[in-house]
Amino acid sequence: MKIRRFEEPFGGYERYNLVVKRPLSSPIYDGILHLISSIGIVFLATLIFLPLRPIVGIEIIALLYLLPLGVISTLWDIRVSILSAVLSFFTLNFTFIPPYYTLYVHRPQDLVILMVFLGVSLFISQLMGRLRQSLQVARSREMEAICLFDFMVQLAALTEEQAVLDALVRQVHQAVHAEYVLARLELKTKERDEPEILSSQWSAEDEFTPPTDPPTICFPFQVTQPSVGEICIWRRKKPFLEAEKRFLQLFISQASLAMERIRLGRAELQSRVLAESNRLKTSLLSSVSHELRTPLAAIKAAISSLNQSGVELAPETRAELLKLVEEETDHLNLLVGNLLNMSRLEAGALTLERSWSNLKDIVLNAIRRTAPYSSAHQIVTSFPPNLPSLHIDFLLIEQVMLNLLHNSLKHSPEGSTIEIVVFPPDNDFIRVEVRNQSPPIPPEHLERIFDKFYRLEQPQRVQGTGLGLAICKGIIEAHGGMIWAENRSQGIAFVFTLPLRNHQNTRAVVELKEGKI
Repeated sequence: MKIRRFEEPFGGYERYNLVVKRPLSSPIYDGILHLISSIGIVFLATLIFLPLRPIVGIEIIALLYLLPLGVISTLWDIRVSILSAVLSFFTLNFTFIPPYYTLYVHRPQDLVILMVFLGVSLFISQLMGRLRQSLQVARSREMEAICLFDFMVQLAALTEEQAVLDALVRQVHQAVHAEYVLARLELKTKERDEPEILSSQWSAEDEFTPPTDPPTICFPFQVTQPSVGEICIWRRKKPFLEAEKRFLQLFISQASLAMERIRLGRAELQSRVLAESNRLKTSLLSSVSHELRTPLAAIKAAISSLNQSGVELAPETRAELLKLVEEETDHLNLLVGNLLNMSRLEAGALTLERSWSNLKDIVLNAIRRTAPYSSAHQIVTSFPPNLPSLHIDFLLIEQVMLNLLHNSLKHSPEGSTIEIVVFPPDNDFIRVEVRNQSPPIPPEHLERIFDKFYRLEQPQRVQGTGLGLAICKGIIEAHGGMIWAENRSQGIAFVFTLPLRNHQNTRAVVELKEGKI
């Protein structure tokens, strides 16, 4: 079977053809062939039985003639069997009943034998014909069940209405051996003002020639209330039986159900995407608004205290207020930077400004920037000798270190130690670990903590947006490295690797999974 797609318009829509070559056959041609074959079998049997004429009686010859009649009744329909029985009746009279080679019957017992033979032959023909017809009906039912099952299996894997329409056209051809099949469907949706027109056609000829005469039969089918379709079939050689019409209705019903399933699946997907978008929007607004409110409130309070007229503040108090403003401003800057980096990562617009950088300088610079928040913790570093420079984005890798340090400081108990260990190069990668003494993470959550907005439920809820680790993953993967978390005996370790060689991708296009708060 060949599928042809014609790009030229056909009634306002694209035209699809399924072209199939079938051998020429017709009921009349088959009937004549079967009749000639049955005549040949009767005459062949006569030639075989002729040497037995002087040896056995007419009764034995009549019984022997029932053998070829049984073969004919088994192979072909009842009409051929009856004609063969009548032909055998005359052949038996003409060849084996004296006077030979005439149709005259001299003895009454020979006439009785002929009548009994004719009656038995007709009875066998009718009985075998009914059995053969019952067998054909059973086989037809079996083939219908197989075709319907295969069609349902095909439909289960389809996700487009056009593919369903093509499958329906193919199946209709196989079911009724049509000369030409045309299916049209108008899909009307709320999103479109104009209906989408789908079409699929099938022709039995190599060259596509649309028929000019009206179709033999047409079946309407309806997918949804506003969408309607029609399938038309041309078959001039024999009319459609009621069983064929019912069978075609089954195919059309299954195709309609498949299209309805596709429509409902598409609507469900759109609903889930919209619901997830609304949920993420709500999560982002609630997280960001809370995170912004805390430093803004502290800055507002400090500035209000500094601007109070008539109140003389001690130099130490003024210095503490100014330091508070600076710290909260840094916090705001980190939060806004995370939001900007997240939006760039999702849009694939985060460009890596690579330069040859020393990883030790990045770590120490990140520690210096977190110094206002780390007074209650001890930060320990370890670097290998002769640490090579890396061709990386200095500011983005520093952002990774800041996020990991902030995460460790927020979740570690006061007085605990945070270790930053840089390992010697191994297999063209440098490994960095940020270890803290925070409570262990359940194993099923170790990968999900790097999802956007994902946060663990904790007895003492720690403030945060759930974006820091997701941004770290995006930046590290954009550099060609990997990042993960491990539970250790005394806490948690965030581990990431960076390649020694320069990866050619300078634009980060990273898929960020979305988690739950």
